[in-house]
Amino acid sequence: MADERTIARLRERVGRDSDAHRTYRERVTEALASDEAARRAFAAWRRAFVAAHGDVLGDLDASAEAVFADRAYYGVVVDRLVDAVEGAYGLEVRNRDVDGPLVAGGGLREAADGIEALAELAALDRSALADLDADALRDLYEGIVPREVRLALGEYHTPRGVSDLAVDALAADPAEATYLDPGCGSGAFLAACVERVAAAAPDDSAAVVDRVTDSVFGIDLSPVAVASARLTYLLALTPHLDAAGRVTVPVYHGDALGLMDATDESGEEDGRDLAAALPPVDCLVGNPPWITWDRLPDRLQDRWRDRSEELDLFPHEGAAALLGHGNDDLAVPFVWVCADRYLGESGEVSVVLKRSVTKGPAGRLFRSLRVGDRPLALSHVHDFGSLAPFGDQVAAGAAVFTLRADEAASFPAPVTAWERDGSTPGYGSGAAVRARLAREETALVPVDPEDPASAWIRRDAERAALGEAGQEIRHGLKDDAEDVFSVDRDLLDRIEPDLVYPYLKSRHVVRYGHFGHDLRLVPMREAHEDNEARLRERYPETYRYLREHRDALEARSSSWLDNGPFYNVFGLGEYTWADYRVVWCRLGYKPHFAVVSTADDPDLGEKQVLPGDHYMFVTTDDEREAHFLCALLNSAPYQRSLRDVAGDGKASLTKSTVSRLALPDYPGTERAEELAERSMTAHDVVADHDHLSKRAYRDREVPELAAVQAQIDDLAESLVAERNE
Repeated sequence: MADERTIARLRERVGRDSDAHRTYRERVTEALASDEAARRAFAAWRRAFVAAHGDVLGDLDASAEAVFADRAYYGVVVDRLVDAVEGAYGLEVRNRDVDGPLVAGGGLREAADGIEALAELAALDRSALADLDADALRDLYEGIVPREVRLALGEYHTPRGVSDLAVDALAADPAEATYLDPGCGSGAFLAACVERVAAAAPDDSAAVVDRVTDSVFGIDLSPVAVASARLTYLLALTPHLDAAGRVTVPVYHGDALGLMDATDESGEEDGRDLAAALPPVDCLVGNPPWITWDRLPDRLQDRWRDRSEELDLFPHEGAAALLGHGNDDLAVPFVWVCADRYLGESGEVSVVLKRSVTKGPAGRLFRSLRVGDRPLALSHVHDFGSLAPFGDQVAAGAAVFTLRADEAASFPAPVTAWERDGSTPGYGSGAAVRARLAREETALVPVDPEDPASAWIRRDAERAALGEAGQEIRHGLKDDAEDVFSVDRDLLDRIEPDLVYPYLKSRHVVRYGHFGHDLRLVPMREAHEDNEARLRERYPETYRYLREHRDALEARSSSWLDNGPFYNVFGLGEYTWADYRVVWCRLGYKPHFAVVSTADDPDLGEKQVLPGDHYMFVTTDDEREAHFLCALLNSAPYQRSLRDVAGDGKASLTKSTVSRLALPDYPGTERAEELAERSMTAHDVVADHDHLSKRAYRDREVPELAAVQAQIDDLAESLVAERNE
């Protein structure tokens, strides 16, 4: 485990705020302004970078030149530390120059000459090197490369404790097994594998080095990551390097997926077929890149689609995919492709993924537990729940999933659920995780035993309110043109008010009510309606206003809006105009349900309220049915069940999630009548506070509402128990 004082000293001497970094950046800036070779190196790097990562650079506050200089600088830092390892151990690293073209091109290596702090790195002795590991290099990298750049590239470096747990979960015998991390980053998983294999190797340093380098492999598309991972690999081997003499570190630069030509950030191509060059491995490990589909350049999207036909990587199409039922990032498809390319017969996979893959529609590919025609069995999960082992890098919850290939899936699947035990969590090693976190042993099972790919929940999860959703769940209004369709009070003086409606955004709704509304122009009654002639004739000012913004409206990218007038919107139909809607926000996890109907606006009068893009809803023309459903959804048994089936991603209350709950037609029984009455009372209580802001309301205790909620909970518990008898 890295010494925190050593890390602090390194960041102080060569980190982003150091004189060394400042001097190097200034020299690179001067070189790019005056040296043609430097400009050619930068142009080649940029072309290759965009080919690999898409137009990430255009979305960053940092300039492309700054990103280039920071990565080159970190390459120099790693290069100096490899010098130190070679000097301290009398070692020659045969393949240390992976990023040479990046830092050497255009005199960029010379930009480090004479910088004292960098020279000091090359002189570190064994005791100083012993304080370094993957976490230290990750911390140093994060101290050089800005957070926004790291997140844009999907660089979520894994704490050593998490990688230890993942590797320890593998059943393979480390004395014989082979390991591959196909997106190795700075090498945390490689270090864990190196130490595991070394501990099982013969007690002879030369034999240990040979055994390790014959069995632990890494791949990464970034040459800077490869250089860093090779250094991490060497640091993990330092107890055995005295007898090594010469070492080739088996961490390869290239595209593990085989989707593109292996092109480094200098623009030089490496055409190796890594799948052909490496033997099938027993264990696939790592933290795959959490990069969203829309970040990929068009060329890579096309190649992903071609690969998808072979492995069925994107099972959702059309409407389902557009409503978020596709993968929200490419981590699972990445693992599936690598398993197909590299994993040997009966091999194992142990990877870090978002824990939401167990619940939401985007995780169905993972829950299929099949790569092409190869079945997978889920052998163990380390679930970090609400903990944040990645710190502020990742908002979504994380888990380690371990699977066995070529074995039929079976449930329940064992889970270790990690929780705080009052002390500060520690993730520096597997031992630190075990010592500083509490754990509970449980298991996962499918919600639907007949469909193993349905949402997985804990075996001890609340199931009382699960059942058949008899109500159709709808999506709120989607127009993808906030600046055009959002109406302020001044605009009401310019256009006819007939087509302007109260509109709910995520900030408006609370349990049993809503606080305020926005105004929205809705120029049609249903999606794709051909009403342009009627609109022009009956609402000329509204039509003129829309024509003024035609270019912006036609520039909208969503395919939902194709095949209609230029002002087309989605999420409109007969259901939109139902008398009553039970609404909830699908984003985040705020399971607050409310009945909405009309709102009294000072300029519009009383008009129907429309749920916005972030909302889902069920509709009815029967007020009592609406309140019956709302009471159920807000009741304790339904909230407990919802908590256990909902994912923790950004869209955790989607149609597929809420449809797991029993949403019956209104039975009209005495208990149903009472639930409807209590919901109406709760809405009245909330309405009595609508003079407050939503924030002020949230901060206030409302005893009357608590009393009504208790009655609703009792009634719902009785109804659920009766139904489940």
